[in-house]
Amino acid sequence: MNKSASIVTLALLATFSFFGAAAQSFPPLLPKDAAAMGLGGSFISLSSGYSSFYGNPAGFASDKGEFTVADVKTWAYLKPTASNISAAASLLGGGMSEDDTISTLNGLLTQNGFGGGFSFGLGYAGKGLGVGLYAVSDEVASGNTAMGSTLSSSTMINAVIGLGVPVKLGGLRLDVGGDARPYYRMDSVQGGWGLLDLLTNQDLSSEPVYAGFNLAMDFGASLQVNRFRFGLALRDISPTYLMGRYTIGELLTGLSSGGLPSPGSDAATASTPPFIAAGAAWQPVLVPHIVEPALYFEVQDPVGIYDNGDSVWELLHLGAEVKLINLVSLRAGINRGWLSAGVGLDLFFMKIDASVFTEELGRHPGDDPRTGIALQAAIRL
Repeated sequence: MNKSASIVTLALLATFSFFGAAAQSFPPLLPKDAAAMGLGGSFISLSSGYSSFYGNPAGFASDKGEFTVADVKTWAYLKPTASNISAAASLLGGGMSEDDTISTLNGLLTQNGFGGGFSFGLGYAGKGLGVGLYAVSDEVASGNTAMGSTLSSSTMINAVIGLGVPVKLGGLRLDVGGDARPYYRMDSVQGGWGLLDLLTNQDLSSEPVYAGFNLAMDFGASLQVNRFRFGLALRDISPTYLMGRYTIGELLTGLSSGGLPSPGSDAATASTPPFIAAGAAWQPVLVPHIVEPALYFEVQDPVGIYDNGDSVWELLHLGAEVKLINLVSLRAGINRGWLSAGVGLDLFFMKIDASVFTEELGRHPGDDPRTGIALQAAIRL
């Protein structure tokens, strides 16, 4: 009990002491987990195993230890039609004339927006310990037409070391956990990069970025009550830090020579706002190991209602899942007012997941929806 109290106390102290002065804000960057997105994004506070590294550190307290040899995720922001997928492949493959590039890009931008990302990592989570490494990158095009559109890019490399402690409270079980997460982050400068120029020239070396190191702390708790589970995650508690301004070419040159360039006079003071998620799950018993349903509910970033004037719908994530013979998982959800769906296969030591989702970028449902597809594969022992 003393260990769990220490973790909670540390979380509260860190929350108050790490809030820094006004600085340029860089939002939290999380992988698009295909399983979670199929559940309407409702799985941050209720995460377990490898997903505890970017979800709820209370998952480290699990009685079961899980070693992820490799976890690879990729996602694309486009409506998954055959014509859209073909158009995106042609754009990224290069070789198109400038007129064809403009025409194809205009079609994708006006329909849905365009972009994507990837994540990969490995690590061990469970039996009181979490040690892992993961990287995530996300690129999004902004603009109504190809001419003048920009590409915003965010990349993070995270190392995670954390602890989790289970506490038995009569018939209840409380898991608490926390981690320290040093990371290196690189973001395109405000306004992004010229999208059309990138697609035609495909040269990133001269593009400007902000980049720098920081240390964040994450904390979480999970309470099991019969077939109900409740979770709370508080992530990205960190001080302000310095991000130098470089070109991508300068960063690559520094890495090849065994170091990174020092921040110059035009460096930016950066901050990442803390992220809160709270959720609940109900996992009734129907036919054990044959038909296992589950319902999920999660509220994310409630501070946004006060800071940004977001609607209540912006907070809500709902999901439903049915596992069949411990092999196939069928998923559906509501992601901030928009439907999502997914499927998963658990093949012994390999797990494969896919989902189609829509997320709301505006303050109210219908303001600015963006559809995407997410895929992931993991080898876990």
